[in-house]
Amino acid sequence: MDKKQIQDMILPEEGYAQAMDEIAAPYLEKRMEAQYREREAGKKIYLVRALADEPQGIVVMSHGYTETIEKHRETIYYFLRGGYHVFMHEHCGHGRSYRLCSDREDLSLVFVDDYIRYVDDLLYVCRLAAQEFPQLPLYLYGHSMGGGIAAAAAAKAPELFAGMILSSPMLRPSSAPLPWGLAALTAGAFCLVGKKERYLFGHHAYDGQERFADSASISEARFAYYQKKRNSEPLFQMSAGSFGWLWQAVRLHRFLLGSAWRDVACPALVFQAERETYVSNKEQARFVKKLNGHRKGSAELVRVFGVKHEIFNADRKVLEDYWMRIFAFLIANRPNLQ
Repeated sequence: MDKKQIQDMILPEEGYAQAMDEIAAPYLEKRMEAQYREREAGKKIYLVRALADEPQGIVVMSHGYTETIEKHRETIYYFLRGGYHVFMHEHCGHGRSYRLCSDREDLSLVFVDDYIRYVDDLLYVCRLAAQEFPQLPLYLYGHSMGGGIAAAAAAKAPELFAGMILSSPMLRPSSAPLPWGLAALTAGAFCLVGKKERYLFGHHAYDGQERFADSASISEARFAYYQKKRNSEPLFQMSAGSFGWLWQAVRLHRFLLGSAWRDVACPALVFQAERETYVSNKEQARFVKKLNGHRKGSAELVRVFGVKHEIFNADRKVLEDYWMRIFAFLIANRPNLQ
């Protein structure tokens, strides 16, 4: 897509809800279908499949901690407009997918028994997409926790992917105000004594009281639009991490920075938010440096100034540049053009 097409595509801040409901939503409804799949018997994964009119490739999206597909409908819309099929599921413990908490009534708590479950579920969806459209290149797009999961998937199945886009990826979560080592030690200790499903210190059940000023977004209209959806649907109200989840984040970090980077074979585009508070920018930079040191300089780190963690929830100026870079990356890494 050229600059003018991208400028015309980006939804405005003023009148955003109306644009989503009257422009993006009808476009999506014509092209998107939802389904449940089971990688493991009895564990239903909620999945959407959205088909572009003139496809140039497939993007498999991986969402962040406490998020759902609904938060990324605008992003799906842009990929479709750009000519890319989209497959996206909700991770274990999120939204409409299966959950592992022993307290089935607690929809606020995020828990996973092993980070590899996240990775294997994502690869299951990737293989479904590749089997359905074997002639099209496959790309990953991962935000936050979903970015860490996507990077791990790219390391476990390097033959699958033509490229990956990581937006504020969680190579390691922020543990402030605790030092990371102490947070990791505490999480491990709680898991050892059987308290892996206990809420992390300072975390609590969803109360619908999050303020825009405290959010990860710099677009108030986008924040308000999803918050309204979240408040109306209990399945979207994940808000608290467990010690088990944090321990798996520790293990994921060790895998990614310890050995996984050696196995990533596809080019990577990594976006970093200047005003980051949720994940470690230092670890993002380390990961990119390792990728470039091991291979032939095929990872790029793009620092986005003035934004918080959710770069996809920014103002028009930021989004125009963000999507220009994304589509340029996809085109540059389309196999039949190399």
